[in-house]
Amino acid sequence: MPNSTVNESNDIKLNQKNMKTSTDKLPIIENCNDCGVCCFHMGYPAFMLPREKFTMKQIAQHPECQQLLNNGWTQQELLDGHPGESHWHRLPENLKTEWQEFVAKYKSPGHLDKKCFWLDPESNLCKHHEYRPQVCRDFEIGCSECRSWRKHFGLDD
Repeated sequence: MPNSTVNESNDIKLNQKNMKTSTDKLPIIENCNDCGVCCFHMGYPAFMLPREKFTMKQIAQHPECQQLLNNGWTQQELLDGHPGESHWHRLPENLKTEWQEFVAKYKSPGHLDKKCFWLDPESNLCKHHEYRPQVCRDFEIGCSECRSWRKHFGLDD
């Protein structure tokens, strides 16, 4: 950033030498080409699937409900159920079947999952980008998570 007025209407001036951030030496990440690190640890596309409503009794007794509550879900969310994300509903049946079969057999290797099975190993691009789930759509190019994963997998120093 050159030494200039950032917001002239408020006469706020920021000088580059006063800006001390950890991003000063980071490379500019303009696109995902040849990257794919956001998919290196996913295993498979993480769709929010349709889920039936739970009753109070089920919430109190069902281990899955306890796990959801421990992961930040509210009791009201469990009572309300979830219609599933729109991207799942638009997914062609053959991709839904492929996804369901893969997930049914999938065993996580532990701390980090394997690369997403939708990630093309040669291009490091999603094979079904137009059908990706919301979590993938929300992952921003160059965000702190992107940079952390790039560093973790050795793409940035």
